[in-house]
Amino acid sequence: MNWEALGALGEIVGALAVIVTLVYLSVQIRQNTKASRIAAVQAASENSSRFSELIAADPELGEIFWRGLREPDSLEQAQRRQFLSVLNVFIRREAVSFYLHQEGIMPDELWAARVESLRGAVNQPGMQLYLDTVGDSLPADFREFLHATVAKPSTLSEQAMRVLATE
Repeated sequence: MNWEALGALGEIVGALAVIVTLVYLSVQIRQNTKASRIAAVQAASENSSRFSELIAADPELGEIFWRGLREPDSLEQAQRRQFLSVLNVFIRREAVSFYLHQEGIMPDELWAARVESLRGAVNQPGMQLYLDTVGDSLPADFREFLHATVAKPSTLSEQAMRVLATE
């Protein structure tokens, strides 16, 4: 075998090594992307759970939150500030989910369930107070989504509406 043949063989082996490396990297990137997406959706889910725990752990805060959604005018000034602060936490966590869905990270089925839950909980007078008071601090596209979501009636069952006390 001459040096030219060995050189050609070396180039072929090198090219194959590059192809194998690229395939390996492609698989690794795909797996990393999937893991990152799952972690982001998991974090959004945990954020929702923490909010629910916050409301459930403090009966007074829960009362202010749910009454504020239904009858914001019945709240005293300090309660109204507390309601708007808690609703701000609630809405900001939904904004994260909105952007996860916009980026294709949160699956459509999960997002649709969140939207229905959101619609049932915030299609109330207190949401309008929130949007009028601090809505301009939200990104425009998310604010438009909220207005569109709030404008549509909820498809939650009557039983769910009673549990949420939003009738």
